[in-house]
Amino acid sequence: MKKVVFALIAVSLQVAVFAQAYVVPEEKWTVEEMQGSNYHGYVFHENFSVDFMVENQDGRFTPTDLDIAKTEKLIQKKIAYVNRNHENQEGRCPIIDEHMNRYERQYVGFTDLNGAHIVWVNFVWDDKAKAMLKKDIVKTEGGCGRYWHVKCNLDTEKVYGLEVNESGEVKYKPRTPKKGPRISRPKRDYNLQRIRKTGIIHTEAEKRF
Repeated sequence: MKKVVFALIAVSLQVAVFAQAYVVPEEKWTVEEMQGSNYHGYVFHENFSVDFMVENQDGRFTPTDLDIAKTEKLIQKKIAYVNRNHENQEGRCPIIDEHMNRYERQYVGFTDLNGAHIVWVNFVWDDKAKAMLKKDIVKTEGGCGRYWHVKCNLDTEKVYGLEVNESGEVKYKPRTPKKGPRISRPKRDYNLQRIRKTGIIHTEAEKRF
């Protein structure tokens, strides 16, 4: 009986120690799939490195599902007017606002100096690129209206910055490494040392031979 009691006590202590030591792991992800009634795409986390910026950029943020829903609503409401000139959409090139449901999306969030939240949206109509969409930002040349991107300011509800690829053969552009912040070399606060042929290290005061 005593053995059973001791065993139960030991198990209880182990459970208590484990409960105290266990820490809920922090959620870490870089890309999240997002889908609505008339759109599908991928949201890139604010820590995901991109090689482009928006005007007056102050930082990054991770768009939520509500942010994406609002972004899509604003773009689909205003894109026909923003695209009224039909740039790079002549001939066989599709008019982008007439085929919104055909595009896969990529979403990147930025903040500007005024505190506004801006979502950059990349639209891609290309079955070959589907596998790449959740791995990295797809950048291309050519392909006209099958590849375009636009920005949406969630605070002012402005849709702007439309850029549609030129016509021609599609070429996937490699990512340009983003330059890191400039780091100043720390000032040396110690005396330089000098090595004689003997291998002995000397201080500044011992430099004269």
